[in-house]
This record gives sequence, C-alpha cells and structure tokens, in this order.
Amino acid sequence: MAKNKAQLTLDVITRKNTTYLPSICNFANLKKKMECAAYVGITDEDEYDEYVGNHYKFTYTTDDAVSNGMDDHEKVELSMKSGRSHIDERGFYVDPWGLTFDPNATSYFNYGHPLKDVADDPEVLKNFHAPVLDDMDLQFKYADIDREKYGDQMLVVLSGYNGIWEKTYDMMEIDNFMYTLMDEPDIIHQLFDIITDYKVEIAKEAVKRGFQLGHHGDDLGTQVSTFFSEEIFVEFLKPRFKKIFDVWHDAGLPVQLHSCGKITPFIPHLIDIGLDVLEPVQPVMDQEFLKREYGNDLIFYGGIDTQDLLAFRTPEEVYEGTLRCIDVLGKGGGYIVGPAQEIMDNVPPANVDAMVRAIRHAKGED
Repeated sequence: MAKNKAQLTLDVITRKNTTYLPSICNFANLKKKMECAAYVGITDEDEYDEYVGNHYKFTYTTDDAVSNGMDDHEKVELSMKSGRSHIDERGFYVDPWGLTFDPNATSYFNYGHPLKDVADDPEVLKNFHAPVLDDMDLQFKYADIDREKYGDQMLVVLSGYNGIWEKTYDMMEIDNFMYTLMDEPDIIHQLFDIITDYKVEIAKEAVKRGFQLGHHGDDLGTQVSTFFSEEIFVEFLKPRFKKIFDVWHDAGLPVQLHSCGKITPFIPHLIDIGLDVLEPVQPVMDQEFLKREYGNDLIFYGGIDTQDLLAFRTPEEVYEGTLRCIDVLGKGGGYIVGPAQEIMDNVPPANVDAMVRAIRHAKGED
C-alpha cells in the first residue's frame, strides 16, 4: 500500500527515507494564495494545495483562531460565539489573551497590550492568568475536523505559533518587555510559566487526539542576530521549550520549531532539548554551514529566499535559485523544501509558480 504525503513526510523527519523531498508553500493570507492559484487557472484551495505539492496542513485551536487563523471564518465565528474572543469598539478581533487584530490585515500584527503596565502596577500581574482550558472539545473542534478531512493525505499540524516569548512581548509591548527582562526578571519568569503551562496542556490534548507532530513557534531572531543573548535564552526559554517538547517526545513524536531570523547561536541548545525540525531556514543564516554542522541532527524546512529572490527577481532566477537551495539543504535528505517565510503580497504569482516548477523538477515530476 502506497504511503500518503503525511507518512512520507514523517519518514523524512525520522530519517527512514533520505531520498524523498516533501514540500510546503504557505501564504500570508488566503487572498494572496488564491491570486497565485488563479494564475495557473485554479479556483479551489484544496486543488491548489495539491498543485503546489503541499505536504503540511496547519490548523488551530479555537483560542488561536483570530490570531493565527483569521482567514478561516468558521473558526473565527466559533471563537466569537463561544465567548473565547470578541470584537472591540473598532471592529477589531480580541483573542482570549487580550491580543487584538485588524480583520482586514494581510498578515499578523497585534494592537493589544493588556500587560503594558505590568512592571509598574502589581495588580496587573496579580490578576493575570491564562485562558481557562475547561472545554477541550471546543478548543479542538475545527482542528479535529481538519485532521479528519486532510489527515489521509497531508500532515495535519496543530499550530504552536505565537509561543512563549512572542505572546509575552505582544501583551507587554516589546520595549516594556525588554526593560522588564533586565530590571525585574522575576516578572518575566512568572509570565513565561503561565504561558508555558497553558501550552503544555494544549500539547497533551493534541497528543491524545492523534496529532503526529509537535509544533511550537517563537521568533527568536532578527535579520542580523538573535533578539537576546545565549545566557538569557538558556535561563528563560530553553527549559520551558523543553517542557513543551517533552510532551511530544514522551509520546514518541517529533517536534518542529518555527523561528524566523538569524538564530545560529541557539541551534546547539535546541538540539540539546530534542528539536527535530527547524522551521524555517532563512537565508540570513549560512545554509551551507547549517547543513554541514547540524545536518545530522536537524531536518531543515524552508530556505528559499522570500525577501529578494521570490519578491524581486525573474521567474528564471527563482527557478535556478530554488534548485540551488535544494542542492544545499537537500543533500543526503533531511529537507522539507519551501519558501523561507510565508508568501507575502509583494511576491509575483509568476515567481511562485517558477518555484513550484523547480520543486517538481527536483522531485522528477515534470
């Protein structure tokens, strides 16, 4: 019996297969995705996923619907009707953490900072708690539907985006977060613990419900460096990441971490706590170095430059650049090919299709 794309992807992640090349192409918003679909004469999203060769299907809990799944109107509606989220006086969506989003935005941007005064007003911290997880069937309603609908083909992954430090600085505003980290680190430890415990409960439930890959997201890097030192990472985030990763590992499942930016100094620490898949590998890191130094420890995901190559070069350059990326990161297997970030609005559909054609060529499908 032939294996489906989910099984083939897991075989690559667990190194049972070093010749297969899974692929993924995510978009910043549904409108952009369907614009690219229309370019090749496709009007159905699922059909376009098949056309581009997507092996992953990301899904979300109800609490994350308005932050990470805003294009999925059924999930958003459930979050609103259940009282987990609400609409403010501006017509913006407010999630259970108090993060706030413009429903007309084309990508993630938070306007809500309910903990911005946490360092100055002890009552803010005293009254803060994570959203109560009293109804897991509600949390996983549409995630379970997605898993059942797409699980025979794609690897359905429960999104862990907006993780521990991202959620904290979103709630505080990033400048307040950095000041507090230096001046009153105990506050950050307390907030991180609250969010970590919430994430652990979600991970435990996802394991029970049959999800096959653990996922966590925290953007740890900028274009030129990490956001903070190794020492801070080791003290504040490494043990908390491990606590979440261990839920999946204890169930015998691999773990994937999303982090944008140049995070090379953190990679040995991530390997130490059992990271399996690094998502995405952006060109701000030396990809040849990563493959040489860590190719035996990590599966690499992404890598095709979205900031210059896909956005501003010709389709011919995109085609050749995609093949070069596959040559570097795919050597000897252990690679899930795709763009180094979501496809943003400034990427021409012709370039997206050039990337897809190059990936098909590398797979021997043309």
